[in-house]
Amino acid sequence: MLVLCWTLLMAVAVATPSTSEVLTQHMSTKTMYPVPSLAELKEETEAEKQAAQENDALCRPVQLNYVIRHGTRFPTIKDIRRINATHERLTHASAPLAWTQHWTNPYDPDRAGWLADVGVSELIAMGKRLRLRFGDAFHQHFNSDKFVFEHTYKPRTKQSAMAFAYGFFQEQLQSVLYHTDPIGQDTALRFFDNCPALDLAVARNKSATIEHKRYRLSKQMHRNLRRFQRLAGQPLEQSDLEAAYAACAFDVSVRGRLDEWCTLFDQELLFSMDYFHDLKHFYKKSHGNALAFEVASPLLQAVHRTMLQRIRGENTVEGHFRFAHAETILPLASLLNLTYFDRHANDREGHFLADTPLDIATTRSFRGSKLSPFAANIGFVLYECHDTTGPVPPTYRVQTLFHERTVTFPECDHARLCPFERFERMFWQWIHEYDFFSVCGVSG
Repeated sequence: MLVLCWTLLMAVAVATPSTSEVLTQHMSTKTMYPVPSLAELKEETEAEKQAAQENDALCRPVQLNYVIRHGTRFPTIKDIRRINATHERLTHASAPLAWTQHWTNPYDPDRAGWLADVGVSELIAMGKRLRLRFGDAFHQHFNSDKFVFEHTYKPRTKQSAMAFAYGFFQEQLQSVLYHTDPIGQDTALRFFDNCPALDLAVARNKSATIEHKRYRLSKQMHRNLRRFQRLAGQPLEQSDLEAAYAACAFDVSVRGRLDEWCTLFDQELLFSMDYFHDLKHFYKKSHGNALAFEVASPLLQAVHRTMLQRIRGENTVEGHFRFAHAETILPLASLLNLTYFDRHANDREGHFLADTPLDIATTRSFRGSKLSPFAANIGFVLYECHDTTGPVPPTYRVQTLFHERTVTFPECDHARLCPFERFERMFWQWIHEYDFFSVCGVSG
C-alpha cells in the first residue's frame, strides 16, 4: 500500500542512548513532543520555497488544516490514585528510598486530566511556529470566516486550542470561537467513541488485545518485575510497576524530573514497558485491527471537504484547526500509512507478539512515542499554484506534515507538494467510498 518517507522521525539511533534520552523518547504515548530544531525548521522553510517555484509554477499556501493532539496533560484521577497507592507501599519498605520519605503527590485531583502548564507552553509555541512559517499568507486576526477551531468535549482539548490560538495570533487576546460537537455525535474527532461495531470488535472483545494481556504474564514481564523490585528494594507487585511507570512518565513530561520515580527504572525496563503499552495501541488503535484505523475516515473526509470547498470558492477558510487525542492521531496516521505495518510473512516473524524477544521488539517501527507523543500533529497545507508561462486557471497542491516535518508519498513521486487530484486518488477509498455509519452500525 502506501509507504511514506519520514526516515528522520523513525530512524533507529546507532549509538546507545543515555537513560535520560530513553526517558524523554520512549514513554509510549506519554512521551514529550519532539520540537523541531531551528536547523530543521530552516531546512523545511528553504525546501518549501524551492518547491513552491518548481515546474513553471508559483505556489502560495492558502489554507492550513491541522489535527493536533492535546499537549502534555496532568494524570487522570485513576493514575493519581494508583500512584498514591504505590507510594504508600514504597514508604513502608524496610529500607525506603530517601526521596519517598519527603515526596507528596504534586497533582491536584481537581485538575486531573487537564492541560499542564508545560502543555500550554507547547501549544503556544507550536502556534507561533506555524504563524512564523506560513503566516505571511494569512490574516493576523481571528475572523470566523477565515479560521475554525474545533475540539472535543474534553477540557484539555479546548485548553490546547486556546493556547494554540494565543500563539498563532501572536499573543494578542482575541475573541476566538471554539466549536465542539455534542457527546455521542462527534464522528470526526472522537470516531472511536461513536462506532458500536468498533466497540464490539475491540473494547468488548478480550481477544482483540490478547497480545498485550499475554505480555503482562510473559517471561520478560516477570523479569521486569524482579528488576523493579530490586531497584525499589522491596517485593512490589505488577500493578506497582505499571503505576510507577506512569508516575515516571509524568515526572519527565510534566515536571522535568528524572530523580524520583524514574530511578526505579533502568533502560531494559523502560524499553520493555514502552513495548508493553505499544502492544495495546497497535491492536486497539492501528494496523493490528483494520476497523480500528479505518473509522478515522470521517476525519480525513472532513479535512478533504474543507480543502475542496476552498478550491471551489465555497469557503474562504485559511486555517482549520482540530484538537483531539492520541486515539484520534494514531488511527489517522495509520489511515495515511504514516505507520509501518510491522506485518511479516508469518507470526514467528511478527514484531507485535507477546513472546517477541525484547532485542527484536526494539527494532519495530511502530512506536507510540514517535507516532502520538503529547501535542502530536498531522498537517495538510493547501497551496494555490499559478502557471508562470501563461494565463491558465490555478492548480492546487497539498503538503503533508507530521509533527511539523514534511512527509512525501511515492505515489506523488516524493514531491513535497502533491497535486490535489493525486492526493485525492491516493486516499479515494477513505474519502469517497467509506461509509462510517454503515460500517459502524449507526442509524443515520
